[in-house]
Amino acid sequence: MQKFQRLWGLPVYKTSIDSNSYDKQKLVETIENNYSKQAVRQNWSKSYFRSDIHHSVMDENNPKFKEPDYSSVEKAYQAPITEFIQNLNIKNPAAVKHKVVNYTAAKHASLLEPHIHTECEFSLVHYVKFDKTENSPTILMNPYSFQDYWERKRKLMEIVHSENIENSWLFDEWAFSTDEDDILIFPAIMKHYVKNDESKNLRITLSANINVNKGE
Repeated sequence: MQKFQRLWGLPVYKTSIDSNSYDKQKLVETIENNYSKQAVRQNWSKSYFRSDIHHSVMDENNPKFKEPDYSSVEKAYQAPITEFIQNLNIKNPAAVKHKVVNYTAAKHASLLEPHIHTECEFSLVHYVKFDKTENSPTILMNPYSFQDYWERKRKLMEIVHSENIENSWLFDEWAFSTDEDDILIFPAIMKHYVKNDESKNLRITLSANINVNKGE
C-alpha cells in the first residue's frame, strides 16, 4: 500500500521503522516487567466502557512501575513524521514536535475504549511488539454521522471490495493490516480503539503526540 493515503478524506500515513534504529530490547523488557506486576492498569477511564488494559497514561509518578526510556525511539520517529508532514502541503515550513506519551500492553482479552487525543494535531501508534496472527490492530472509526441512519448502506457494502480504502466511506470502522514495528499516523481527532483477544504473546504499542505549529 501507499504510505500516505486518505481515509474518509482524512490524511493517514502507514510505514515501518527499523527495529535496530532504537533500543527495542530495553524498551520491551521495561514494559514486560511493568505488565507482570499488574495486567490491568487504566487510570484515566471513567466511562461505562470500563477499559481493562495495561495503560501507562497519567502514571508517570507511580513508584510501582518503571517509566520506559523513549529517547531512542523518538529519534526513530523523526524521519517518518517529517515525510508525513511534507505530504500535507503546508504553505510555510512547519515547526513539528513529537513526544511519546504512553504505552499499552496486553495479552489478556481486553478493551481500550474509543477515544481521541485532544492535546495535539496528529497521533502516532507504533506496534513495538505485535504478532499479526493473534494480536489486533488499532481500529479507526468513521467520523461521519450519516453512517448511523443510512438504510441503503448494507446493499452497497455487499457489492464493493471491502479491502479497498477508496470504499472506506461505506464502513463504520477501518483497520490497516499491521506488522511489528509498523507505525500509523492519523489526525488526533479521529476516534479509535483496540479490542484484544487472549493471546500467548504480549501486544505492545506506543502512542505519541505530534504538534504542528506555524513556521517562521
